[in-house]
Amino acid sequence: MPNQPKQSKDSPRGQRVADRERPRQWRKPPLRIEQSECISCDACVEACPSQFGAVFNLGDGMAILPELCSGCGQCLPPVCPVDCIYPDEDWSPAPEQWWREPFSPHDPYVLADGSKRPPVNPPRIRRW
Repeated sequence: MPNQPKQSKDSPRGQRVADRERPRQWRKPPLRIEQSECISCDACVEACPSQFGAVFNLGDGMAILPELCSGCGQCLPPVCPVDCIYPDEDWSPAPEQWWREPFSPHDPYVLADGSKRPPVNPPRIRRW
C-alpha cells in the first residue's frame, strides 16, 4: 500500500498504549462489550478506526480497551448486529492481559508491513 501511514509505537495510538492512559480531551465515555450478549462476529473490530484500534478478539470473547476507545460509536448498531456495546461511564483500566494485544502479531489494526489498516468503508453489516 503506497504512502500508507505507519502504525508505530511512536504514533498517538502507540503513545496511548505505552502510557495506558485515555486522553482527557475525549469527552465521550469509552464503550464496553457485554460478553453475555456478544456473538464474537468481529464487526466491531472492523468498524473501529485504526487510529484508535481499541477492539480485540481475545479468543474467549471481544473486548474494548477503554484507554484506546474514544467513544466515537463507529462500532454501534447497525454495525453490531446484536446491540451488545454500551457506554461505560464508570470504566476501570483494562486488565493487564488485554495489553498484550496492541502491536502484537494479532493486532488487527496493524498490517504485516507495519502500516495502519486502511479504513473499512462502509463497515460490513452482518445479519444473523
